[in-house]
Amino acid sequence: MPQERIATLRLPKPIQGQIDDLVRALNAASTKEAVQREGAMEISFILGLETAKRLRPGDIEALYIIFDDAVQERLLRLAEQ
Repeated sequence: MPQERIATLRLPKPIQGQIDDLVRALNAASTKEAVQREGAMEISFILGLETAKRLRPGDIEALYIIFDDAVQERLLRLAEQ
């Protein structure tokens, strides 16, 4: 689960709340297009954090990987339905 991996990063609470919202939205996406749209929003959010230098580079990289994995997992689950 992405939440468990994200929790290991110890992000600031405001950022953690926004990321939790993104994870919930991804989990609620019920079509391939919706999952891809959520994935694009997640990448945009992380890019904003990276540009603003709000997190350490290692945490940014971890978030990219975590969300990419989560999107791929969600797409796989939808394909299995």
